[in-house]
Amino acid sequence: MRQIILPVTLAQKILGEQKKKEEVPYRLTTHCMRVERPEGILLYHTLTGELLLLSREEAKLLEELPGPVSPALEELVPKWFLRPERADDVALTDQVRDIAWRLSSKDKTLTEYLIFTTTACNARCFYCFEAGIPKAAMTEETARAAGEYIAAHCGGKPVNIAWFGGEPLVNVKAIDVISGVLRQRGVTFRSRIDSNGYLFDEALARRVKDDWGLYEAQITVDGTEEVYNSRKAFVNPDGSPFRRVLRNIGLLLDAGVQVDVRMNMDGENERDLYALVSELEMRFGGRPGFGIAPRVIIENKGTAPHRYKEDERRSLAEKDRAMWAFLDSRGLTSERKLNRGPMLYSCWSDKLNASTITPDGRLGRCESHIDRGLWGSVFSDERDGAVLQAWREEREHEELCRTCALYPRCIRLKNCVIRTKLCSAIEREEMRIRLEQAILGTYREWKAGRMARMDTV
Repeated sequence: MRQIILPVTLAQKILGEQKKKEEVPYRLTTHCMRVERPEGILLYHTLTGELLLLSREEAKLLEELPGPVSPALEELVPKWFLRPERADDVALTDQVRDIAWRLSSKDKTLTEYLIFTTTACNARCFYCFEAGIPKAAMTEETARAAGEYIAAHCGGKPVNIAWFGGEPLVNVKAIDVISGVLRQRGVTFRSRIDSNGYLFDEALARRVKDDWGLYEAQITVDGTEEVYNSRKAFVNPDGSPFRRVLRNIGLLLDAGVQVDVRMNMDGENERDLYALVSELEMRFGGRPGFGIAPRVIIENKGTAPHRYKEDERRSLAEKDRAMWAFLDSRGLTSERKLNRGPMLYSCWSDKLNASTITPDGRLGRCESHIDRGLWGSVFSDERDGAVLQAWREEREHEELCRTCALYPRCIRLKNCVIRTKLCSAIEREEMRIRLEQAILGTYREWKAGRMARMDTV
């Protein structure tokens, strides 16, 4: 048995070591992900964050449970991987999460921001969740105030920024101003961007790493040339947008920026995406920092909303997994690593140290709620505590939560406009795939000796 990463410090502090009860049958905790490897079985505890590698012989002993604990597996008891047969894993997770939240909520610093430089876009994707939102751009004055606010509220800690839109590159000036203020104030920061990639060029690609601290760009490519150009529907394009975007991906990779190609999938383009993968592999396969990540299009959003039937959800979930397996077999998956923080939040909406910033400088919680649920402004230190608390309100548990390994990493919020119904097959499959990819990415780092001991969070 090998320990790949230690449990998250906060979880370990709350739980301590589990005491073994004599003459009680034990079982593997519900909150555990198993990932097969040729050399053994990876076990990831979704509550504590610990990752172990068991030999084939040790993994075979797990099949004898529930029952007495074999001496070879006794180490799994204090680590909470093995639990008394009748223990309530959900209640334990809820208790740990509640204590962790109370301890973490004392820190009022804000160190993560998703910034809407604009709500305008140079494309017209039919599935865009921002369809109908009024178009607005962040002014230079607001951008400067945003930079000053970030510097004043980070507590001297490093800051992470996600540039968002609309298409964030429609308003490059706002990104330049905010980044400039942070450099002037001595704030350590880095950033990523969600973009369609069309507006990059040679000059911009050369400077984004130094000027913006840009380490990653997520660029959406939804099909081969004809399919892509049709689905993206760019406004007044110059030549083929597909060819231009692929050129810009190369420019960013040349500049040392990681590029994560997001392939939005539905029933119409799924087969074409395999042809796209072949084209991307020929052009970028093997280049450091390049990866591909498929994603099923969110239902009932955009200018052509469509609500999936249950058989469609199951079918798309299967197609999603098949695409991930195909990408993994080609070595093209976007490299992911395990999140080392305690699972206290669902997304930006209830994340303690994070905020969105709208084009007019208001502070919010959700990229899908740009005009609602706002709790403050970059022009003031006041916070609306009632709004912040409302973002934490969760939906009632479903029955399947009691047997789901993902439960410690899944928080369903009442205000969420994406997860509006019961947990669907697509959601579960996408969460499971992404966690498996993060487990494998972390394990590869460990095997290569590139990973420091992850025990300080």
